[in-house]
Amino acid sequence: MKRSITALLAVILLQACEKKAPDYVVLSGKFAKPQGEKITVKSHDFEKEIAINADGSFSDTLHIAHNGMYRIGRKNIYLHKGKNVSFSTDNETMEPITYTGDLAVENNYLADKDKTTGEELRALGKHLYSFEETEFLNKVNELTNKQKEMLNAITPSVADFKENELKNINYGKDYWLANYEFYHGYFIKNNDFKVSDNFPKVTTTDFDNEADFNFSPRYAELAMSKFEKNVSDEYEKKTEGVAEGEMSDEDSEKIYRDLIIENFKKIKSRNIKNSIASSQIMSGGIPDAKTLDFFYNDLLSNVSNEDFKKVLNERYNKIKSLEAGNPSPSFNFENHKGGTTSLEDFKGKVVYVDVWATWCGPCIGEIPHLKELEKQYHGKNIEFVSISVDEKRNYEKWKQFVTDQGLVGTQLIADNDWKSDFVTNYLISGIPRFILIDTEGKIVSADAPRPSNKKIVELFTQLGL
Repeated sequence: MKRSITALLAVILLQACEKKAPDYVVLSGKFAKPQGEKITVKSHDFEKEIAINADGSFSDTLHIAHNGMYRIGRKNIYLHKGKNVSFSTDNETMEPITYTGDLAVENNYLADKDKTTGEELRALGKHLYSFEETEFLNKVNELTNKQKEMLNAITPSVADFKENELKNINYGKDYWLANYEFYHGYFIKNNDFKVSDNFPKVTTTDFDNEADFNFSPRYAELAMSKFEKNVSDEYEKKTEGVAEGEMSDEDSEKIYRDLIIENFKKIKSRNIKNSIASSQIMSGGIPDAKTLDFFYNDLLSNVSNEDFKKVLNERYNKIKSLEAGNPSPSFNFENHKGGTTSLEDFKGKVVYVDVWATWCGPCIGEIPHLKELEKQYHGKNIEFVSISVDEKRNYEKWKQFVTDQGLVGTQLIADNDWKSDFVTNYLISGIPRFILIDTEGKIVSADAPRPSNKKIVELFTQLGL
């Protein structure tokens, strides 16, 4: 009996002395030429801001829920519990970048992959899908093989990194294959385009895999795209045979919302559920009140991560503050003609705001329509205000562009590009964005129709213009 008790005590003591596996990563680094005050580390279920010191250095302990891919800006970074990683780079673009620490091999590989195939893909953009089938498949195979060669050349510190990254590369190939039919049809202006019988099939069949969702950005894109396609396909079936005008917009939206919930409830992965809820609530557009409340009540209630739920709640409350009738966020920006101009300067006038940039193709495409609209309402009680979110390095380009293009109305440039209070308060993540404000400085529409859309004239008429 005594011997048994002694053995039991030994086991208990051994367990007590065992070191608990850490649930954190130590992330540090230095920016040689820092431009901001912080960086943000993100994943599907995680978001943490890290302050940058005056000398460009930073360090923080990140308590992560899972090992896998995270993002800083547009850069992927691999994090693993119990490991440390550090990087040195010039500025927040994180190019060039060098990693050291436990996860140096894995992250230098990711940086090299981004530098080679990533840059080529960004240069191609969606024009990759303009290639005919044979050329497209050759390019996809070339990029995929190049990535596999780079992966085979490394010896990572984490045992399953190679296996997971190989899956990520293959998911990338499936992502391109899955999108080809739709985008190629768009490029050749043929919505009925179908790939040939010999076109490779997408090999991914499981779109509810949490482990792959956490590691693979390409799998995450595939899973999210599959969800949206399922909803869209089911909507088409439900509304098949319904003539245009037979169904009200409200009934149509209800069918679509119900299908989102039906498909949402089928998903088992918590992180995929979290991300779908997030994509609906955090999207660039500003949904109407009924749609927003639907997302909040039926989707947000299914988000399991409390920290993430807090972020989504903040987003929800911000969107609610942008509903029609609420006071508009203000601005006070540099005027192309000199001095500064604020929203308050236009009190008593309707204000139609265009948030744009000189590098934005769709923004420039709206300029002729905007000029025509300004001409049509010249002398009326309305002010047309264009706010550029060009970065400081493009300041002279903005000034010259306004002059060369003969832009009229009030031409302003935001004081801190995308990070300006007016831009962030209106939750602008894509441009062009048009905003309509009434004579009392209250929001009419936080996401107003573009000048090329005839519905903007209807809104102007409702305001007595």
